[in-house]
Amino acid sequence: MNLVEVQFEPAGKVVLVAPGTTLLAASQAAGVEILTGCGRGMCGTDAVCIAAGAEGLQPASEPESSTLERMGLDPSFRLSCSARVERGTVRVQLGAF
Repeated sequence: MNLVEVQFEPAGKVVLVAPGTTLLAASQAAGVEILTGCGRGMCGTDAVCIAAGAEGLQPASEPESSTLERMGLDPSFRLSCSARVERGTVRVQLGAF
């Protein structure tokens, strides 16, 4: 199994995780705090900006897509509780929301 590298900026933390891991779980493994609410992709509390490597994420689920649209966020944003890594390197920009 190829691990996925997730980078958290500006914290400067990097973690390797298994494909299918949420960005929220990756942040916890890296010791990076992301505030979250419902954990189901509906409240939008944990929106983060994907600075690079968005193609390494699984497509957004319906609840996540609807929440991001309702919030008026552009496609570079994902919800950390819902966005799952798939491959490569993903760079998350914290504090952009």
